[in-house]
Amino acid sequence: MNAQALLPSLKAWFQSYTHGFSSDDPIVQENLDLKREHTWRVCEAIRDIGWSLDLSKEDLCLAEASGLLHDIGRFEQYRRYRTFSDYKSENHAALGARIIQAAGILAGLEPVAADIILRAVAYHNRADLPLEEKEPCLFFLKLLRDADKLDIWRVVTEYYRNARFRRNRTIELDLPDVDRVSKPVYEALMQGRLVQTADLKTLNDFKLLQIGWIYDINFPMTFNIIEEKKYLERILDALPRQCPRVTEVYARARAHLERNASAA
Repeated sequence: MNAQALLPSLKAWFQSYTHGFSSDDPIVQENLDLKREHTWRVCEAIRDIGWSLDLSKEDLCLAEASGLLHDIGRFEQYRRYRTFSDYKSENHAALGARIIQAAGILAGLEPVAADIILRAVAYHNRADLPLEEKEPCLFFLKLLRDADKLDIWRVVTEYYRNARFRRNRTIELDLPDVDRVSKPVYEALMQGRLVQTADLKTLNDFKLLQIGWIYDINFPMTFNIIEEKKYLERILDALPRQCPRVTEVYARARAHLERNASAA
């Protein structure tokens, strides 16, 4: 079976599986709904990026399947630990890959395609691309990482704009909201490297990590969307402008975006 044929049943499985986590607790339900909505948005974004690259229908469906399943581990993670912080619980990508294998939902798919989806899910949250992997796995992984980041930027920028009215500690990974930027976070971003989750000590660190995702963007359309939606500027608005480290990190990231968006 190819990805086009399997995708409808994967969507049905996703709906059934995730609704099994429904809760009477409004806070729990809000966070589960957030992840469901995120998943559908990632599917939409990965299709859009794929269309911009003139992918075949089969490759578009393969990409969408990876988007559909990429965060499946989040639901069990939240049920077990009441957090989306991998550092405080367990790696949600690895958990997701185990859930997919245990459920056997890719069993009818061509082995090469199934392997690409499983690896994309397992690798999508790594700080860096796995150097040991080869094409076409890397290509579909890059598609997923771009689409995932686009929607997380959407979620967090909307949240930061309204956070003064209502806080969600789960989105903030329960990090303390103090006026400080950690040195390892600053140094990584000034070198154009992604921040390691273990180095996050404050909410400001987490916001700067999100700005630093610009160094892990792979496709022209993604750069253009980031520019159009002003995601970096919106995160900057939620940071202390008087902090020199914030100013320096933003300026470097902004220059990287401008170079790549103008070339797209």
